[in-house]
Amino acid sequence: MIDQGAIIYIDYEPHSGHEMGGHDSKRGNIRRPMIVISNKKYNQKTGLVLGMGVTSSSKMLENNSLFVPFADQESGVHGMISTINFSCFDFDSRNGEVVGRVSDTILNKLLKNANFILSNK
Repeated sequence: MIDQGAIIYIDYEPHSGHEMGGHDSKRGNIRRPMIVISNKKYNQKTGLVLGMGVTSSSKMLENNSLFVPFADQESGVHGMISTINFSCFDFDSRNGEVVGRVSDTILNKLLKNANFILSNK
């Protein structure tokens, strides 16, 4: 099953409003990379993965603390990880594919940002 910290490609469309998206389903361009932040036990029990999308949008400035710059040589995934939008998808029905894993340093930063959003403290 999918581990926390996995780099995956998944079918992200359709999107709505100001959600991250913009891929063209008519051209079959609906897949995008995502970093899984849910733990293996959750992923296994539900078949879902919760994660943060990776955007290549030039609108995202590298000095914006809400986006974490990221590049993985092995998978070729690079861009800015959005730490403000969590997405939860059915891994199998959205054609999920594991292509790599982030470093523990990146994963800890993402989990810290997620905790900041979710914590009452």
